[in-house]
Amino acid sequence: MLNKGIRTRRARGALAGGTVLTAAAALLTAVPAAQAISGEPPAATDHAFTARLHIGEGDTLRGCSAALVHQQWLLTATSCFAATPGGEVKSGKPALKSTATLGGKTLGIVEVVPRDDRDVAMVRLAEPVTTVEPVRLAADAPVAAETLLGAGFGRTRTEWAPDQLHTGEFRVDSVTGTTVELTGQDGVSVCKGDTGGPALRGTGGEVELAAVHSRSWQGGCFGETETRTGAVDARADGLADWVTDVRNRDRTQSADVDGDGRADLVVLRSNGDVVVHRNLGDSFAAGRVMSGGWGLFVTWKDLGRLYFADVDGDRKADMIVHTSDGNIEVRFNHGTYWDQGTHWSGGWGRFIDGSDLGRLYFADVDGDGRADMIVHTGDGNVEVRFNHGTYWDQGTHWSGGWGRFVTWKDLGRLYFADVDGDGRADMIVHTGDGNVEVRFNHGTYWDQGTHWSGGWGRFVDGSDLGSLEFGDATGDGKADLLVRTKDGKVALRTNHGTYWDQGKFMITL
Repeated sequence: MLNKGIRTRRARGALAGGTVLTAAAALLTAVPAAQAISGEPPAATDHAFTARLHIGEGDTLRGCSAALVHQQWLLTATSCFAATPGGEVKSGKPALKSTATLGGKTLGIVEVVPRDDRDVAMVRLAEPVTTVEPVRLAADAPVAAETLLGAGFGRTRTEWAPDQLHTGEFRVDSVTGTTVELTGQDGVSVCKGDTGGPALRGTGGEVELAAVHSRSWQGGCFGETETRTGAVDARADGLADWVTDVRNRDRTQSADVDGDGRADLVVLRSNGDVVVHRNLGDSFAAGRVMSGGWGLFVTWKDLGRLYFADVDGDRKADMIVHTSDGNIEVRFNHGTYWDQGTHWSGGWGRFIDGSDLGRLYFADVDGDGRADMIVHTGDGNVEVRFNHGTYWDQGTHWSGGWGRFVTWKDLGRLYFADVDGDGRADMIVHTGDGNVEVRFNHGTYWDQGTHWSGGWGRFVDGSDLGSLEFGDATGDGKADLLVRTKDGKVALRTNHGTYWDQGKFMITL
């Protein structure tokens, strides 16, 4: 019978009397890793969201399948990425060189995020796929006697390495909390190389992703003597919130990295890469990795956090590294990289995320072109520590009464950016009721504020509908509003002097 023992982050072991459907069991040498479900090939445009994966090189080369669930993310089986059969798969860069082919492109795989309770992983591509529509995840679980359509690039009955997608029908036999037991119909089977491929439910003329191929008897597959066509898939229904959470673990900031006067998007990915999306005017370009190794700075709960602002006055955003031991160093921008850094300040270990003594911001408050340090303490005070070229000074009090804006979980949050174009950072107050007001910089204080926008109550800390950023994206010297929603879309709302407009789409991250 099928070996049903499941260890979430590990590849599956061998079957009693059969072989398991794992990528690790499908080592290839002289042929490509293209393999397929032992059904029929669909029309060329059908199920274009299904990807072929190549994992490893040379004698370790093997194949898997996957489904595009977001422009830059695939859903597949964790077991595909075990370096050895039964090996643990950790979040981060794949242990073996890995690529995905779909939409006429072959892209590198830069990150794997395993699911804890089943053989499912999110896989990040090196860049978005914009020519293929992602498949929607099912909301409801498969039910016994239901028919699902399996798809994959694994072996067929007669081919070791077919070059096209194949599909076949499977009857649902039973369902557990995390798995679906299936039987292939009319001799159809899940074969080696189909691991991670989708099991689809037809609905309203479309399809949705109900499960992900995990294990199989491989009856009738090329090179197998087994006749049983049973399989065990990992359920994909109910994973939509997890998929959204994985995509939104990245940290996005607005900063002018290339020095052209327009704010770029700087994304700290959950795998530790710092990716810069250059501002092209009407859109943000595909991302370019400018630094790596910052994975323990993403959550702000581990080694520290990063900021990006122009510290040395050359108009290009530098990287500010705030470590949990309290030190702050500046890594200066050299056009294509940030250097190894210079120590600027210390004693800030309890100011990382606002949950302790307070939080920090970096913006040019005095208009000299260099980012100052803004200290927002838990008692509600805001002071400015001015930039003196190699350090920030001891600070000057500028405002008070902001104690319930530190955590971003109470009355709201603060931002600092030049809204009126005078070269000096204003205070932007975003309250939990959704209003955004601007308190203009008067040289030694920010004024009582003017209402600029409303309806942003679910965008305060990024945990609900999305998040807001403020930066000069148009190059006119005045901070615009950048809205990132949970689906990854970024829209630009341009500054019109007393309000930000209705916006235009710029990129999907």
